[in-house]
Amino acid sequence: MHLVVILLYIVAAVICGLLGRKTSFGFLGHFIVALIITPIGDFLVQLIARPSREVREKMNHMDDF
Repeated sequence: MHLVVILLYIVAAVICGLLGRKTSFGFLGHFIVALIITPIGDFLVQLIARPSREVREKMNHMDDF
């Protein structure tokens, strides 16, 4: 039973990493934060996280049109 809970926690942390890969922290940063804080806490961090430079540049190019 404990193994299932640990595996679910790690899967949730991986999902947080995947969701956060377009932010300034990237996949690894959000994965580690999710492991340390909890996946729910990392999701809250993602809500206020800054988009990556690549995403910001694409947004700026779209504003030019």
